[in-house]
Amino acid sequence: MRRRAPSSRSPLLTSGLAACGLLLVTCHQAPPTAPTGTTMQIFANPDFIQAHTGVSVISVLLTEPAGTLVPDGTVVQFFTTLGQIDEQGRTNDGVARVNLRADSRSGEATVTAASGPVNATVVVRIGGVLPSAVAVRADPPRITNSGSTHVFAIVTDASANPVANVQVVFTVVNDPATEFMDSAGAPIFTDTNGQAEDVMRTQRTTSGTATVRATVLGSGTVEGEVQIPIVR
Repeated sequence: MRRRAPSSRSPLLTSGLAACGLLLVTCHQAPPTAPTGTTMQIFANPDFIQAHTGVSVISVLLTEPAGTLVPDGTVVQFFTTLGQIDEQGRTNDGVARVNLRADSRSGEATVTAASGPVNATVVVRIGGVLPSAVAVRADPPRITNSGSTHVFAIVTDASANPVANVQVVFTVVNDPATEFMDSAGAPIFTDTNGQAEDVMRTQRTTSGTATVRATVLGSGTVEGEVQIPIVR
């Protein structure tokens, strides 16, 4: 029977290695955060982004009580109520920056930054928060031999940029007894060009004019109309 050779590691060496391992564990340091009394300022650029592929840069400026900037590498954690955001950033010259990315949902994102005992918030509006106008048209613009036409609504913001992923409701104002929409009052989302589409059908047997209204939900009074001649 083969005997196991006695270990050549001495008790002194074993205890030394254990102490070294304990030293490595106890010497591990938590990430540096802002000290008590630090002033935190938070900014969003821009403060309004599209619901699809929109990105806002969130910047945080940290100043120590003495008026100096916090050390480089100070960790700032970020949270948001809407969209997606980098979980943390590290300061450089007192500033930490991360990206807030839209995830196709519309609304107001409240972004919170926190480091040590200090925190700050900023609001970023995403998607259909700022529709300013809606233009409505029909194609074809009049109904002759066919019994229907496509109705388009293009939603834009105050800067005339298309607003995507907002809900538009199409209704027949005149005359709902003879005309109706394929959507039957269900909201239709705008695409990346800010456009929503529905179909109006008519059962008229005599000539007249139909009026279709497009209303942007959640926007107060943003709506538009188009009049569609019907020739029989």
